[in-house]
Amino acid sequence: MLRLKVLTSTVVVPTLLLVLYVSGWPLFLYSAGFMLVGMWEFYAALPKRGVVPVRWAGWLAGLGILGATQWANDEWRSGIIMACIAGVVFVTLIAQFWRPPDTSVIGNVGATVFGVVYISLLFSFFLRLRLLPLGGLPGIPLGGVRDRMGVVLIVLAAVWAMDTTANVVGRYFGTKRPWPNISPNKTWEGCLAGLLAAMVATLAGGEICRLPLLHMLALGVLIGIIAQLGDFCESLIKRDLGLKDFGAALPGHGGVLDRFDSLVFAMPVAYCYLFFLIRSLQ
Repeated sequence: MLRLKVLTSTVVVPTLLLVLYVSGWPLFLYSAGFMLVGMWEFYAALPKRGVVPVRWAGWLAGLGILGATQWANDEWRSGIIMACIAGVVFVTLIAQFWRPPDTSVIGNVGATVFGVVYISLLFSFFLRLRLLPLGGLPGIPLGGVRDRMGVVLIVLAAVWAMDTTANVVGRYFGTKRPWPNISPNKTWEGCLAGLLAAMVATLAGGEICRLPLLHMLALGVLIGIIAQLGDFCESLIKRDLGLKDFGAALPGHGGVLDRFDSLVFAMPVAYCYLFFLIRSLQ
């Protein structure tokens, strides 16, 4: 299992770094691929609970949200995203005229829209983070590696450091479990170690990118808490659906949603914090 995890990471991580640096269509297609797989995993798990989502409507809305995030200017972006969310509500309601017997209108529509918001909308903040410019801040030239990738890498490093440290410490030293009925393998000791790891990672990234260290410390605390709540929330959803993993798209790691559960919660919070921080420094 460990060898499989490492092998998958050696393929995914370098490709991620490359598309982050290049941006444009490669980054959009890379992000859209992961998003669509994540939505497919979620929608595929729902019929066993008697819920039939309108998958094609969710996928189209998700692509619209990612496309607007990547390509629309500030004046149009929010309006297009809201139109995608409103549109999927409208379309899925109309689709219920032909719903399978003994299925719930609210359940079918709600699950479809939830998949769009939980996966596509939250995942779109990955692209938003990539669009946050560091170039022009003291000591950071336009178009350099830190300008192109710095913000995203700080968040990714914090989440991955938190996740890895929490798993290791929880497995070998953890004794007290905060919510054993939701995630029996998570421990308070692991959560605390993960929080500290996120703080260290953001401090290191902030030092490299020459961002204020006190702000990076605060960001580390936010990511360390919010990302772990995202992990618990995804475990809650899997428990409700009777799943151990959402899929096997990433060998050794499970499905896309299994690997990026912490990240989808952390990215919007990190984006908001860094957006206002960078604006205040310019």
